Amino acid sequence: MTAGTETLNYFVCPHMALSEDDFRVLSIFLPGVNVLEIVRPASIPQWARERFCGYPVLRGSELASRIDSCLQGYRNFAQVHGGPGGILGFLSAVFDESQEPRYFIQEELRGKSGQNMDPVQKEIIRAALFLEIAREFDEKELEIESGYSRLSAMEQEFRDIVGIDEEDTEAAEAHLTPALAHDPNGLLYMLPKRIESWFRLFSLQPVEGLPVFVGCLPAVAQEIIEAIRTGCEQNGKECSSSTYSLGSIPVNMGQKQFRSLIEAPGKPELLSGWHRELEDLIKAAAGGENRAKLQDRSRSLRSAFEKLCGKCAVEGDRADLDMTLVERVSFADTAGYLGVSGGFRAAAWTPVFLGIRKGD
Repeated sequence: MTAGTETLNYFVCPHMALSEDDFRVLSIFLPGVNVLEIVRPASIPQWARERFCGYPVLRGSELASRIDSCLQGYRNFAQVHGGPGGILGFLSAVFDESQEPRYFIQEELRGKSGQNMDPVQKEIIRAALFLEIAREFDEKELEIESGYSRLSAMEQEFRDIVGIDEEDTEAAEAHLTPALAHDPNGLLYMLPKRIESWFRLFSLQPVEGLPVFVGCLPAVAQEIIEAIRTGCEQNGKECSSSTYSLGSIPVNMGQKQFRSLIEAPGKPELLSGWHRELEDLIKAAAGGENRAKLQDRSRSLRSAFEKLCGKCAVEGDRADLDMTLVERVSFADTAGYLGVSGGFRAAAWTPVFLGIRKGD
């Protein structure tokens, strides 16, 4: 069976908590997206549930109850002993215990985790605990980011009311309090461990069709490619990567503009056509099509997307969709370099990574 006959399945990797902007951007770029679920259901806005769904990895597993028990212990401990950083600070500290989490050890000593648990099960529990804690950490970070965004909008509204224009703001920068801004680096904290843990759990369930991995931050694809490159060097294999720009949309659209982009007369048909062309491109890439042809396809895709979003007259940050491939490396090789193994049907194909870049 060739890649061209397979169904594509898109998976957000390795984050399990997404911002409202992430949901909007992905819902435009992709026809449907899976978000990994371990213990808690994926948090998906009501409006996005036609395109997003949770992907449970511990289906019918008694490990889920053990993991949930450990997580509740962490939450209870954090509420009492959060320290100066509160729960967010406590979660940061817990990351540093990812090799042998304190509460997991306590559960073992109490006999709750099962003395006869094999090493593979223990690794699964560690990975699951790590990702669930990372999800809670990210949710707190996104709450803070949302608060900064609201305050920033209020600050701009105040400037508009009192008549402070951009030139006045620049001239007064040395004397005014700096504009509020949130540091997004928390979402990248311990990224290699996040990726390794995500793939370990992802490999627990058989995946139909061709999986396509989607990172909401450019660093995700970069980190995965670096892990692949390191694995190739250690095994004496050659590899090279190539990246293709596929489309661009404004990030800071209002709700009305966003709904218009995906629902206005003719837009759903244009969007569906773009998604089909994207899937054809991904299947060609997974099947090993050469760079020149992929470049031609990506240019055609960008042109088609310009027609869809040609009237998005919104200034400010934009989100770009990139596709990255690592040539001469199979899906099975990639899984091994990321520390997991499994009977992936797509084992012989080239792995495809999609990334979202946000900026001016």
